Amino acid sequence: MKILKYKKGKRNEYKVLTDESEYTLYDDIIIKHELLLKKEINKKEWDTILKENNLLKAYYESLKAIATKLRTAKELKEILKKKGYATQEIEYALKRLDNEGYLNHKTYIEAYIHDAIHLKMEGESKILEDLKKLGFSEKEIKEYLDKVNHSIYKEKIEKYINKKLKGNKKSANEFKRKITLDLINKGFNKEDISNYLNHLEIKDNELELEKIIHKLYHKYINKYDLYTTKRKIKEHLYVKGYINIDIEEYLKRTD
Repeated sequence: MKILKYKKGKRNEYKVLTDESEYTLYDDIIIKHELLLKKEINKKEWDTILKENNLLKAYYESLKAIATKLRTAKELKEILKKKGYATQEIEYALKRLDNEGYLNHKTYIEAYIHDAIHLKMEGESKILEDLKKLGFSEKEIKEYLDKVNHSIYKEKIEKYINKKLKGNKKSANEFKRKITLDLINKGFNKEDISNYLNHLEIKDNELELEKIIHKLYHKYINKYDLYTTKRKIKEHLYVKGYINIDIEEYLKRTD
């Protein structure tokens, strides 16, 4: 196979024109095989060159992926697989990155925990599970996660509850139930959530309760007798977390 022309491409690439086709090779490969000094090359050597070039391509693709954010070996493997790289090419890229210090577990885990705590609303169990999904073992995650002061999670719980409480229109019981589920799903400790909620005096929103009762009254009174209407209102309120509500007081204000 004859080499007809070389042309400098972007960054560290060269366009190589042969009598068969045009190829893109990395300068590392061109220098290693002294291609600039050759005008002709046999098929066996050319196949070796293309194979080595594909290994480098997977490596540089990985470098590009970690340039924007830290990545785990598992994440990079998925990225390369989706782009169609062969197993051998992926293994080469990951091994080289690891040898060069790009896949440092300590750096990644510490950075992930820091961001999860300070930039997101995530508790300890969610951080642990998310890192496990990224390919880390529970043992190595907890080595760094256990260093976090537990009071940080409690402060985040308190801020979240107080923020949600300001615009709350639900019953006190419904608010507590929903906020507890929300925070558990975000990875926070149920006991920490309950302890803080138990120290708060959360009352039903009287105006909102009155609106609900009036709306239900007008909905049912034209269909049922007064006894059935009251029963249905109480049933609805119970489902919404309103317990032992004296609806008579509210019905007195009904038009």
